[in-house]
Amino acid sequence: DAAFCGNCGQVLQQGAEYFSVAPEAQTAMEYQPSYPPQGQPQPPIQQQGWTQQQLQKSNRNKMLMAAAAAVVLLVIGITGFWKPGYLLDLFRPTAKLENGMLALNDITLDFKQTNLKDGAATLTTVKDKEEEIQKGLIGDLYVMKIDKSCQGKVTVAVPVPKEYKPGNNDGLYIKLGVGGDYVLADGKTTRRYRYFDVEIKDGKAVAVIEPAALAQSTIRNKTSVKPAEQKPDLGEFTENIGFFWKQIGKIPEVLYGESYQYSKGHFRLWYDYNLDNATRNAYLTNVFMGGGEAQNLLSDLEEAYNYYKTHGYAKHVDTYTPIDVYITRLDKDGEEGDEGGWDPLSGNIQINESSVFDKSYKQHYEGAHRTNTRTTIYHEFFHAVQQSLLGYMVYASNSKKSNWFDEATATHFERIVKPNEISHNGLKNFYRLWEGPIPEESDDPIISGHDGYGRGLLIDYISSKLGGDDWIKACYENWSADCNKLKSYMKQIAPSLADFSANFYMEVVRKLGPSQAGGYYTSCQKPSKEDTYLSAIRLQMDDKTKEKIANGEEDAFPVVFTAPSFELGGYGGHVVALVSSYVFDMKKIDLTENFPDKCQLKLETEGDCRIQVIKFKGKDEVISSNDTIIKDFKGQIDKGYKFLVLVTSARPAKQNVVLKATLEKEELKEGIYNGKTIATMGKQTRTVDNKVGFRLTKEKDGRWALNVCLSNGDDYGSAPNVPLTYDAKLKLWKGHRKYKEELSKDPKKSRPEVTNINCTMKVNLEGKEPVLIVDYMLVSTRTWGYVKTQTLKVNFEGKWSSELKGKSMETGKITILE
Repeated sequence: DAAFCGNCGQVLQQGAEYFSVAPEAQTAMEYQPSYPPQGQPQPPIQQQGWTQQQLQKSNRNKMLMAAAAAVVLLVIGITGFWKPGYLLDLFRPTAKLENGMLALNDITLDFKQTNLKDGAATLTTVKDKEEEIQKGLIGDLYVMKIDKSCQGKVTVAVPVPKEYKPGNNDGLYIKLGVGGDYVLADGKTTRRYRYFDVEIKDGKAVAVIEPAALAQSTIRNKTSVKPAEQKPDLGEFTENIGFFWKQIGKIPEVLYGESYQYSKGHFRLWYDYNLDNATRNAYLTNVFMGGGEAQNLLSDLEEAYNYYKTHGYAKHVDTYTPIDVYITRLDKDGEEGDEGGWDPLSGNIQINESSVFDKSYKQHYEGAHRTNTRTTIYHEFFHAVQQSLLGYMVYASNSKKSNWFDEATATHFERIVKPNEISHNGLKNFYRLWEGPIPEESDDPIISGHDGYGRGLLIDYISSKLGGDDWIKACYENWSADCNKLKSYMKQIAPSLADFSANFYMEVVRKLGPSQAGGYYTSCQKPSKEDTYLSAIRLQMDDKTKEKIANGEEDAFPVVFTAPSFELGGYGGHVVALVSSYVFDMKKIDLTENFPDKCQLKLETEGDCRIQVIKFKGKDEVISSNDTIIKDFKGQIDKGYKFLVLVTSARPAKQNVVLKATLEKEELKEGIYNGKTIATMGKQTRTVDNKVGFRLTKEKDGRWALNVCLSNGDDYGSAPNVPLTYDAKLKLWKGHRKYKEELSKDPKKSRPEVTNINCTMKVNLEGKEPVLIVDYMLVSTRTWGYVKTQTLKVNFEGKWSSELKGKSMETGKITILE
């Protein structure tokens, strides 16, 4: 994350690095970093990651790793940026320490420099590693259990992909990740890794770790946002009734009402009696004038003051204090209006009285009313902090440039009161979030403000990745019209703004947003006018196409489905549901009923976009993938899975996009296939392994073609490719070709050979890799003074071994007869 990019493997710091904060750990204690002993060099910490000063600021309470009584839990894997696809062992074997070595599959751990005896450490493969793959895992994942008495260094060697060549890696960084499972303050468990530099030796990533030191590792988390049990001494509480100046902006107004304050407090609370409402004034007289409600409200204001003062804004909280806080009616035309406001001219806060006391004036300042008001207080008081950071003139002149960011960050701090909820304004403007992480600049402060409300989740996301909110202050101190400082933090989280956008919107759909995958799936089919980021593709074929597929006609495929075109803002996002069924007249209509078995759905767009697929079944099984081809689509639908497609823009400007979903027979893989071959000619039969193979190619007309070859890909003889057609009923490919070859270069001594080839090909897709099953019969008749006919039958089963290669071995002139 902040220290070492979990998405691309980019190094932000060197050496052993600190854990990043878990989003769910925001209410846990702050950590105390472990530093190297005196005299040992400390790893350099670059400005891109956490600075040494920031680490020292976190010198608070320790949070030790939760471990079993006798073992330390270490999770080991390789992390980098490489196409995943390395499969785990099916039976999850376990290895034990023997003779100082712990070895499983191709991973080895050398314990010879430790004090451990045989059997004191074990290693087991991890079955569930989907989350780690999304973060860049490129190898297998292992759990290692070690006796906690272990002292000394362990050398770890883990295989890297065969394609990886040191010095020619296109910027790829590979690191060894060593992690632990931690119990957080809220009772949840999270897994976090340290990453170690590796040396590539003989196809393995080699690193040295010290298990004893790792066992004492700690995790950085934010300080608890809960108010302290002991409240500060705010002095004497006073209450006044009479006339006061309501100073909002430049025009003061004389009002009659009451005021409350603490002598050592930082706020004066004012209440307006001028509105003529008997129920309202009776409520104020009987309830509010007693002071108890006002004391609670003033305490909540002080809580927000203390939070910002102790979280990096000590120099800015007192600029406008004591702040006058006016409880007044902000409702417009009987409808819900603003919950509060900050006036930059007078430095006053306004709070809507209906938010505090309910519109009926029958509710005390407690429960939901108090909670909602507290979120307003945190929001509005942060506007005071923002203005102090920038100064009034800069704050006013920057209104067009930073107003959205002001509202987004203020909305973010509402999470202190409601850590697991999206604000009311955030929900109302959620659709704006999808127009792009950074909105277009607007001259209208209302539009700009609404853009900010909708992007509170953006601030939440960045803070979770950077381990806290310090970056917000840095943005204000270095604010520019092009949001350059903000973009620099986004690029710390991902290699580019396009990558950031793809990762961010995926997080929004999977867990940050107001809905689960099923909710998006439903809303996509009937989006409201504002839900412009939602649409659907109905996978419904016409009757003619269904008939073609049923009859196995060659031109039945591909079948193309499209969604309505949609506009993507700069780095914006869009969610499309692949609708596979609907309900009509109380009956479920299955749109994929006529889809062939083992079909695939290919997703593509024109323009500069990223496509990600979200597969889900219920709320607990949600899987995301960057693969734009959904394999065995019909089989997965039959198992109850549904699909969403997330499309994100990879360019800063707007673009119109059409998502196309193409139904195909499951694609074969072009290349050389090797395996077991049984050849029969007359009464003679010969069986060979990996000596004779088949070349599978795709012709210009889109059809697949087959030809026998040697294991290295060279043509076996001069036979041309045999084009294949698919028989949907028999679920196999059929091929036929008749050709004439002139063997002699002397036209006077003609030696023609006429050959008929008939073959069938099946594909077994049950295993990890497709297997071709080919029955190939070649009947040739040679004329050279006499006629001779011979028949060769070949039965072949083999897997893909390499891409197309080899040379033609043409011996004469070939004429295709049929």
